[in-house]
Amino acid sequence: MEKKISSEDNINFLNKESSSLYFLCLLIGVLTGFIVSFYRYCLKFASILRAKYLTLNQLNDPQFLIKIWILFILIGFIVDFIYRKLPTTSGSGVPQVKAIILRKLTYKKWFPELLGKFIGGFLGIGAGLSLGREGPSVQLGSYVAFGLSKIFKKNIMETNYLVTSGASAGLSGAFGAPLAGVMFSLEELHKYFSTKLLICTLLASIASDFVGRRIFGISPAFVFHVNYPLSINPYFQFLLFILFGIIVAIFGKLFTTVLIKTQDTFTRIPLPRWLKISSVMTLSFVLCFILPEVSGGGHDLVETLVHSQSTLKFLIILFFIKLFFTAISYSTSFPGGIFLPMLVLGAVLGKIYALFLINVLNVGYDFIPHYMVLGMAAYFVAVVRAPITGIILILEMTGSFEHLLALTTVSLVAYYVTEIMKLEPIYEILYKRMKKDEPEDDENPNKTVITIPIIAESYLDGKIISEVVWPEEILIVAIEENGVERIPSGSTRISSGSKLFILMSEKKARIITELLYHMGTEK
Repeated sequence: MEKKISSEDNINFLNKESSSLYFLCLLIGVLTGFIVSFYRYCLKFASILRAKYLTLNQLNDPQFLIKIWILFILIGFIVDFIYRKLPTTSGSGVPQVKAIILRKLTYKKWFPELLGKFIGGFLGIGAGLSLGREGPSVQLGSYVAFGLSKIFKKNIMETNYLVTSGASAGLSGAFGAPLAGVMFSLEELHKYFSTKLLICTLLASIASDFVGRRIFGISPAFVFHVNYPLSINPYFQFLLFILFGIIVAIFGKLFTTVLIKTQDTFTRIPLPRWLKISSVMTLSFVLCFILPEVSGGGHDLVETLVHSQSTLKFLIILFFIKLFFTAISYSTSFPGGIFLPMLVLGAVLGKIYALFLINVLNVGYDFIPHYMVLGMAAYFVAVVRAPITGIILILEMTGSFEHLLALTTVSLVAYYVTEIMKLEPIYEILYKRMKKDEPEDDENPNKTVITIPIIAESYLDGKIISEVVWPEEILIVAIEENGVERIPSGSTRISSGSKLFILMSEKKARIITELLYHMGTEK
């Protein structure tokens, strides 16, 4: 049962000393670090098993092939059973975390769902589906945080802080990137900064990363050397960055389009679901033998691409098969993310571009790892539309800052081009398409305060409070500008960078939080 608090308690929470909350964030970080690290270990073990036993040499043993094929289909049925029994475990998990924050979803059975996400992700990705570990890791962290908020009887506002911290810890543990974990939660999940939220996410991310480094070591996620190419004119190099950013943005739009269209097609195909699942698992089974590079998330593929003698033709084929297999894998709704496959596709694009430059301009092979790194960041930015997260993530995953200027340039070009193309962020699209909880019919007399950030050029930016048509039964109790909080009046002008604190019933909050959030963050 949730802890009951008054509206005054909610308002005081915004400014009160938060040592107990910070302690819980640390605890969430540690627990998430252990769980996500074990998850990474299991996926690595499954990858080793695939590489060892699913080889071309086994194609001469029909009996072995039939047994493995049946095993793949059984795994598909098991994961599908988990998905149908625990629907919140489906997909990447990032849209679900966002729905928790916006009060459109709750984890009714948080511990069974945590186990389901772990087991389902391990089995599905372990069986070769082209899905990433990062989305499940983010949601595993949110399950841990949600469960502790229930155990310690935290109110809704504190639960949101804890869930956000758990999501940060999950991404930090998945990639060994604590700053990216923090930035992802602030830039993608909340879209605003506050001191308390920043401290909460930092504590959880650092604690999770500390645990992960005790298990996997202190090396960055991608272990390959990257130098900044100096063999051509820097102004010409800058033009090459701009051209690459445009190319990546176009293929980023392709990724989003293919992913959504494949989901719709998978749903519309008039076949029993068991048959569709069997077909996808059969496809995974075949690809594990004939093109193992596209199986699983693709972490090892990025490292091998740096030194492999791949032709342009092979890389182009690899890119499109990985793209479509990722879309098909995600259409099953099995637990697994698109984050890591996106980075892999960006790396492949980067190598294709680098090989083209090598053939045309006769430049050195140091262009290959350089443009692979740029491709990973830019592709992430083009699809997710979170530039700061993308830049920081790749810096932390590669451990090299030599390419910071180039990486920033290409990422911002990709972001600008997708802005022109009006490409919606992929997680926003997936959030809108996911099934959410129905509003409860019973009246809840408890009051709560929600915080709405005001983004530049949003609907509320520049408006006077009395000019806005607000939903009924709400009260704007405070506005914060430049760190100073004051009580507003009808003539108060709302400006970008400020935050509104709005009082309402908890039932009302579940219904209109998303609406108010969009008023403050969208045009």
